[in-house]
Amino acid sequence: MYQYMQFLTKKWRQQGAIIAFTALLLPMIIVGVGLAVDLGNIYVQYSRLQNAADAAALAGAKAYAENNETVDKHPKANDKAEKYIQGEFHNLEDKQREKIEDNYEDGKKDRYKAQTKDDITYYRVKLIKEVPLYFLGSFYKKISGKNTFTVPVFSVAAIQSRDGGKSFKNLFIFSKEFKSTNSANNSGELGKQSGGDTRNIILESYKGRISYTDGEGGINVNPLVKYSSQIYNSNYRDKIKGFYTPEAKKLNETKNLEDINKLPQAEFDSNGNLKSGYWSPALPYPYDFEEFINYMDGKTVKAPSPQNFDDLSTDSRLFKDNDYIRIKKNTVNPTIKVKKTNYNNTTPIYIFIEAGNDIVKVEMDDDNERPLIICVGDKKKDSSRPNVHIEIRNHTFKGVIYAPYSREGEEAGVHINAAYGKFYGTIVSSYIDLSSGPGQYEYRDYMGDAGSSSGESYSTNGIALVSSPEGLNWD
Repeated sequence: MYQYMQFLTKKWRQQGAIIAFTALLLPMIIVGVGLAVDLGNIYVQYSRLQNAADAAALAGAKAYAENNETVDKHPKANDKAEKYIQGEFHNLEDKQREKIEDNYEDGKKDRYKAQTKDDITYYRVKLIKEVPLYFLGSFYKKISGKNTFTVPVFSVAAIQSRDGGKSFKNLFIFSKEFKSTNSANNSGELGKQSGGDTRNIILESYKGRISYTDGEGGINVNPLVKYSSQIYNSNYRDKIKGFYTPEAKKLNETKNLEDINKLPQAEFDSNGNLKSGYWSPALPYPYDFEEFINYMDGKTVKAPSPQNFDDLSTDSRLFKDNDYIRIKKNTVNPTIKVKKTNYNNTTPIYIFIEAGNDIVKVEMDDDNERPLIICVGDKKKDSSRPNVHIEIRNHTFKGVIYAPYSREGEEAGVHINAAYGKFYGTIVSSYIDLSSGPGQYEYRDYMGDAGSSSGESYSTNGIALVSSPEGLNWD
């Protein structure tokens, strides 16, 4: 009997120890279960929120590209992204769709942002959601003052420019000679006959940077590219220090050239746009001539080519239906005729002209609605490369003339007869000659540079989710 009682006492003691141990562990078990439930819910909510942000970033970036929006203003991209966030287009079941609460002090302006780095635009979506804590709410509230856990997510989509980042950032880039010999005119005889002023009058002005380069990615140190290679007007070379801006042209109505030369030199922003000033010399600029030739050559390998003379007109079906065109060597001395079009398309046309001809002409019977990005040449520097002649004749040309390895001699390189016309864009060539008639020249970037006067031009094919690149601050 005694032994039996000892056995029962020992058993009761063990049971009591188990009960006490269970009572001790129970809070930890409850906390563990609550932690697992709440953390699991946080993870599920984070995953769904990240998926919504990714979908919104891609949709917003696509709308950004389609509407050529800017980093400072992109309402259509934001509207499209918002629809994905609200679940209107997101591939969740109806019961899972929910409104993402706006937890920003400054409202939605912090939710969507865009920045540009190295010629790539990044569109960012930032979402914050307060996830309720079911088991740990009271405990967490003592620590943080609230019974919800903040879940932030970020998603960044990269948008490539249509040219793959090949913006030129200059009005003119030359390597050997730049001539603009009708840019100033002596109105003395006319002034004497009419009893008026006998000052020199500026006939041409340049709203954009004029640069020289070695064409190999470095700054030109060729001793031949000096002031003698940058001819603004042969008659008044001693009086003219550089090339005049539209502001100087206006001021020249009341002042002499010598007075304008004393005014501040022109300044340009990082994109090559004129900020202020009245005159500018040619400035050094590192540029590799072969870079854009290689790009255009690769882009137009499978592009259609003109089959007859009529195909070279901008009102032809070839120009209407294609963004890329390749003109082959067997097209002798091609002449692109700019005619009035009615198809309401302002997307640039990229035209690669193979080397082998003597001359390429652009004749304008009207303003070109679609900017023409014309590239002449191929990868071999020693091949026969045509010169380019443009007859603007009171019209407006928009685009790029790229003929870096043109031949020397009379009317070498790119030769423009403006005849009171306007040129908007960029010219790149070893020789540039603007000697035939006064005109107005203004830098515009039709190939995707942010902040340009013409707006951006992006491709919807180059959109992808990426990590935010180093150096971008989204705060």
